Amino acid sequence: MTSPTVPQTPPVPPLPPQPLVERLSDGAQRVIQVAVGSNQKPPRTLKTLLNGTLLGHPLHPVITDVPVGGWLIAAIFDILWLISHTTFAWAARGAVLLVLIGIIGALVAIVTGLTDWSDTYGSERTTGFYHGSLNIAATIIYIISFVLRLQQAAGDSVLAAIIGFIGLAVVVVGAYLGGALVFTQGTGVNHTAWEPASDDYEAVMPVEQVEENKLYRVTAAGVPVVLLRHGLQFCALSATCPHAGGPLDEGELQAGDVVQCPWHGSRFRMCDGYVLTGPATAKAPHYDVRVHNDMVEVKRVMSEQ
Repeated sequence: MTSPTVPQTPPVPPLPPQPLVERLSDGAQRVIQVAVGSNQKPPRTLKTLLNGTLLGHPLHPVITDVPVGGWLIAAIFDILWLISHTTFAWAARGAVLLVLIGIIGALVAIVTGLTDWSDTYGSERTTGFYHGSLNIAATIIYIISFVLRLQQAAGDSVLAAIIGFIGLAVVVVGAYLGGALVFTQGTGVNHTAWEPASDDYEAVMPVEQVEENKLYRVTAAGVPVVLLRHGLQFCALSATCPHAGGPLDEGELQAGDVVQCPWHGSRFRMCDGYVLTGPATAKAPHYDVRVHNDMVEVKRVMSEQ
């Protein structure tokens, strides 16, 4: 009697190797997260400062204006000096100072930019990797240009000027990718900025079903809202983290009325939406809450949005 043929399981093909940029990004993000204290317990003061949470606006784009502006004006001064070494002799000295200012600003921009980038993933992480790499390269190019300028008594060096032009071209490409990050991929934008709101209170759930110190996900005007009962007080926020859209209702409730986003650890006060810990910089939209006819009702507070 012939035994039945046992079907052979086809071998599982090996996974394709991880692209080089992904491997580099993984390693770089781990190093940066340790350096800025991403994995530390709140308040993670250094990271929050570098994110710009205290400003209510990301710090990185504010700082980038310094190197871009300084190096652009330095290029104009270099062009003037190249046109006439005698008439515009002052331009060479001015370019030295502007290049130095740009380098200092760029170093700060690199630190703040890497801090923001350490919380990205997917395609935005890849674009950010190229954006950051180009700007680091531009900074190195300008440092070389600055050293060459210092070797001349009046800062007049044709080679330094040419190297500066190359650095500016690299900065422009890097800036283009930075714009793509924000305007195309939505990195760093407030994810709650366009949430609709109602002018009237809306019932969301019976008050008897709301347990104390527990987060509930409800809906008001089609918007997900996280609800909390803390003693006799009710608080409610948009359930979407402004930083990257994380679900706050799935976060951790801390210190009574503070919720921590499960994605990147941003912390918000439940009763007013104030940001306590970055990387978020925008307040979370908060809701006025009342109890009416044994129902919990919420209405978006618009005065501070």
